[in-house]
Amino acid sequence: MKRYHLFIIIYLSFFCFCGANAQPNARLQELEKTLKERGYGVTHIQRSSRGIEQRWTSGLHMPSGTPTISKELIQNMSADQLKAFMLRIDSTETARKQRIVEAIDLIRSTFSALASTASESYMYEVHNKECDTIRLSMAWKDESHPLSSWRSDGGVLYDGAREAVMFNFHRPLGKDWSSGYYSHVYTAPFPEPMGDIKSFDAKAFQALISPHLKRALKLKGAKKYPVYWRHDEGYNEEVGELTLKVTRMRDYADNKHTGLTTGDLYFIPKTFENEARELLVTLDSLSHAYVETHYDQDYSYHYHPRFSYNNNVTIVSGGNWPDKQPVEKDYYLCTYMDDDGFYVLDVTTEGEIWMPRDYPKLKSWINGQRTYR
Repeated sequence: MKRYHLFIIIYLSFFCFCGANAQPNARLQELEKTLKERGYGVTHIQRSSRGIEQRWTSGLHMPSGTPTISKELIQNMSADQLKAFMLRIDSTETARKQRIVEAIDLIRSTFSALASTASESYMYEVHNKECDTIRLSMAWKDESHPLSSWRSDGGVLYDGAREAVMFNFHRPLGKDWSSGYYSHVYTAPFPEPMGDIKSFDAKAFQALISPHLKRALKLKGAKKYPVYWRHDEGYNEEVGELTLKVTRMRDYADNKHTGLTTGDLYFIPKTFENEARELLVTLDSLSHAYVETHYDQDYSYHYHPRFSYNNNVTIVSGGNWPDKQPVEKDYYLCTYMDDDGFYVLDVTTEGEIWMPRDYPKLKSWINGQRTYR
C-alpha cells in the first residue's frame, strides 16, 4: 500500500510539473505587461483552435508630426504665442517619438534574448533617413505538430507552433508617420483528447446570462430594444457606414455576402454606472467560465472587457462554421457606452455581420436605410 501511495505522489508531482510548465513564455508576458504599463493597449483573446489558443496583440503607431492649425487660430495669436504653441507641439511630438523608440528597443532586446531558445527565429532591419523597416519573428516547436514557415511581405510566418511571436514596424519612404504591430500566440493542448470542434451553443449561453440581463431591466429607465440589421445581395455600404464588417469567402456556399442580425440591445442609464459595471463583471465571469467548460466549441473570448465610449467591445463570440452549414450563424455579446449610458448587445447573425455605426439609436438598418427609435 505504501508503494502504491508513493507511485501516486510521483505521478501527481510529474503531472503538476508538466502543467506548471505548460505556460506562455514568461519573458514575453513581462514584455506585454510593460507595454501596457507604458500606455500601449494590449488585447488578450482566447479561442478554440487546434488547442486552446491565447493571443496577445498591440499596435505601436506614430501619426504624422505635421499639426493642423486653423487659420482663425493663427490669426488670433501673436507671434510669441504662435511660437510658444509650436514649441509645445514639437516637444509633444518629440516625446511621442522617443516613447516609440523606447518601446521598439524593449521589443528588440526581448527578441534577441529569446532567439537562442526558439526552434526558429528571423530578424530583419533596415534603417536610413528615408525609411525604417523591422521584421522580427520566432517560434517554439510543438512536439505533436510539424512546424512550418513561409515568407510574406511581413517577414517570416509560422504554422503549427506551440508558441510564436512577431513584430512588424514600418516607416514608409519619405514619410514621418510609422506603424507597428506585435502579436504573440500560445497554444495549449486541450485538457483531453477530442474530435472536431463543435458549434457554439448560443441558446445554452444565453440561458446562462439571461437572468442577469433581466435583473438589470428592473433599474429605473433601463430598456430592452429589438435589433434588426439586414443587408441583401448586391448592397455595398458607403464609407463610414459601419463599425464592423465581416466578409467571408467559402467553398461550400454561394458567397452572396448577405446577412441578418437579430437579438436584443439592453440599455442602462448613466446614473446607474455602478450597477452597469457590476453587470459587466458578472457577464465577463460567466463568459469565461462557459468557454473554459466548453472548450470544444467554436468561440473567441476577450479578456478584460470594458465599456468604451462610442466604441463596440466584444466579450465573447462564437459560430457554427465547423458544421459547414449553407448559412453560417455567429453569436456576439458586446458592450457599448455613450453620453446616455451603457449598453449590452446580445445578437445572432445569419451570414455576415455588418454592424451599423450608430446602432444604439437604431430601430432597424436595412441596406443602409436607417430607422431611428
